[in-house]
Amino acid sequence: GMDRKMNLLKSMTGFASVQKTYNESEATCEIRTLNSRFLEISLRTPRILNDLESSIKEIIRQKITRGKIMYSLNFSSLNNEVQSLKIQTDSIKAYKKLLEQMKKEAGIRTPIQLDHLLFFKDIISLEESSQVDEALSKFVFELTEETLESLNKMRDQEGQFLHKDLQDRISVIGRLTGEISNFAKTNPKAEFDKLYQRLVSLIEQDKVDKNRLELELAMIADRVDITEEVVRLKSHIELFRKDLKTGSPVGKKLNFILQEMNRETNTMSNKSTMVEIAHRVVQLKEEIEKVREQVQNIE
Repeated sequence: GMDRKMNLLKSMTGFASVQKTYNESEATCEIRTLNSRFLEISLRTPRILNDLESSIKEIIRQKITRGKIMYSLNFSSLNNEVQSLKIQTDSIKAYKKLLEQMKKEAGIRTPIQLDHLLFFKDIISLEESSQVDEALSKFVFELTEETLESLNKMRDQEGQFLHKDLQDRISVIGRLTGEISNFAKTNPKAEFDKLYQRLVSLIEQDKVDKNRLELELAMIADRVDITEEVVRLKSHIELFRKDLKTGSPVGKKLNFILQEMNRETNTMSNKSTMVEIAHRVVQLKEEIEKVREQVQNIE
């Protein structure tokens, strides 16, 4: 309703199992999900339900957008529904006649027993009806829906833990970026002064074209300026926070933002010369990597 400030994140990993009775049979539906870049669905169902598989996949697709889905459905027995055993009356009569002849030839007097006939495998035939009736289909679809519902509850819960964890980590990333930002303002100036002092001590001042020297130094200082990277990183952090609020499916998007964040931090570590910055950039990278690992599990 209106009270939901944000949509939830869903974890891609989860498991659910639901059991129900159908006629005399115990049916168990299990769904396990793992992370994956795409939606992959694999089904294990009784052979007799093959015709229902595409419908089952469709039901799953409506509820899940991404992940590796392993679905299995088992019935303790589908006999009364799906299989019927038939006695082959003609065969039985023929074999009985055959056994009578054998008895006569062998001079055996014992009466013919049922277990003598069971020696012949083809007196009973198995007829599988390939038609799955309306009631069974409905049962399978409802059981599937129910299992998906239970699965998604679990994925929501996992998602809430992930959400909390990511919020905490992105705060750390924000704090580090702020600190880097403060040092970054002084970095080029410090670099300029350092180089200037070194050169001044190395060279007699009157031999150097001061203007030319200052231009060279300014270019060097510019090369260590990471203000732009910091600005871009801050906007990535904002975007990440915003997308986190919109909820799943958002995993792919978050992953992309993290790649961009990584790129900025790499440039920072190449450019900056201050120990204070370098130290924080290392921490930044670690945090971004941890976030990236978590994001892999988000739908």
